[in-house]
Amino acid sequence: MTIKEVAQLTGLSHQAIYKRLKAHGVKLETLKDKTTGQLTSEGEAAILALFNISDNGPTADEKPEEKTQPDPQKNEVAELRNQVEKLQAEVAQLRNQVASLESERDYLRLSLEREQQLHGLTISKLPTPPPALPPAPQERGKIRAWWHRIRGKD
Repeated sequence: MTIKEVAQLTGLSHQAIYKRLKAHGVKLETLKDKTTGQLTSEGEAAILALFNISDNGPTADEKPEEKTQPDPQKNEVAELRNQVEKLQAEVAQLRNQVASLESERDYLRLSLEREQQLHGLTISKLPTPPPALPPAPQERGKIRAWWHRIRGKD
């Protein structure tokens, strides 16, 4: 499908098609195949959704008189509906991510509790530490007396 065919389906000129694509921020280069110049299947679907037409021509809810002058409000409504559907899909995806993160958090919490229990058991099985060294005397005279006692001198 080409832009000319889209223009015939909508009853607009090809320049109006280009202007409307530009107004909606759609770049035509992303919709066309670079070698043939034809619209890609994704590009065709995007344009058909933008102009609210089916593959067979205008949708059943459009009247032939409206074909020559499409109602911009209907296009906006269709575009907003598409955006709502996309956002709902994103919300569902985010909810799935939150659920997986919550399950991962619960798993990590359980692992931490088990590790702490194991650590406590390991600490309880360790032998008691050796008795502490006697406190060092603070005064010089006490140090000298202690030294003489050890050496056996009085």
